Amino acid sequence: MDLADKTIECPVCNYKSTYYKKLKEVTLYFCDNCKHRFTDVESIQNKETYTLEYFKQKHPNWFKNQNFELFDYIFNIIKSTKIDSPSVFDVCCGQGDLLKYLKQKSNKIKLTGIDFHKNEPDEKINFLCGDIFKTEFKEKYDVIVNLASVEHVWNVQDYMNILSKICKNGGIIITMTINDSSLVYGAARIIYNLGMKSPMERLYDKHHLNHFSKKSLEYLHTKNSLDIIDKPYTKWPMKSLDIPKSNFLLESINKLALFGLFISEKLLGKSILQTISAR
Repeated sequence: MDLADKTIECPVCNYKSTYYKKLKEVTLYFCDNCKHRFTDVESIQNKETYTLEYFKQKHPNWFKNQNFELFDYIFNIIKSTKIDSPSVFDVCCGQGDLLKYLKQKSNKIKLTGIDFHKNEPDEKINFLCGDIFKTEFKEKYDVIVNLASVEHVWNVQDYMNILSKICKNGGIIITMTINDSSLVYGAARIIYNLGMKSPMERLYDKHHLNHFSKKSLEYLHTKNSLDIIDKPYTKWPMKSLDIPKSNFLLESINKLALFGLFISEKLLGKSILQTISAR
C-alpha cells in the first residue's frame, strides 16, 4: 500500500488520520480533527528500551539541568490542596529528580515514583521499578505528576485512564509534555522542506511517539472526564538543551537561533513545552 493511501486511527481521538511525512527513523501521521501528530509504530525498526543509558546519552543536559521553575509550580499545586500530608505519585519518574526536590521542600509529603529504571533506595521516597501498564496499585494519590512521559506512550487513552484510576476523588493530575503547535516545532517543519532536516529529525525521533498540539492534549484530558484547572506557561531552560555537537560555529548558530525562538515563544505564548493541571 502506498503510504499516502494509508490511514491510522488517531491515538487521542480515534479519528482516521492521514500520512504526513516519512523521516529517517519514523513515519508521521496527522489527525485533522484534534491536530495531533504521531508516529506509525510499525515504522520503528529498533524500539527504545529506556535503560540507564537513555538518561546518560540521549538527553544529558535535560537531566543535569532541571526545570526548577516547573518543580516550584508543582510544589505550589501540592500546597494548594491544603492536605496536611499529601501523597504524590510521579509517573515515569526517571532518576527521581522531582521527588528529591520535593523531599527537600517538605518532610510532610508522601513521595512515590515509578520508572523502568531502578533507582537507589531512599528512606523518604518509595521508588517502584516497573511498567505502569503492568503494575497493580493498591492505593490512590492526592497528586499525580507525569513530566515528559506521555509523549513516549503509544496507548495514551489507557495511560490517562490509569492515572485517573489511581488519583483520589478531587485529586489533581499534572501533565507536562512537548508542544507540537509551538514556534520551534513549526520552524523545524518549515526548514525541513528547505533542506535543513536535522532539527525536525531530532524533534520527531523514535522516542516520541505522540506530539501533542494544545488542542489534542486538552482533548485527551476532557475525553477522560478530567476538568482542566490550569495551563501555566512552561519554558524550556536553555541550559537543559541537548544540541548535537558539531563544529563550534554551527553549534553557536544553533544556540542563537533557538534563543531567538524561545524569546519569541514567550511573547506569543507558544512554548515548546506545555503543562496541564486537571482535576
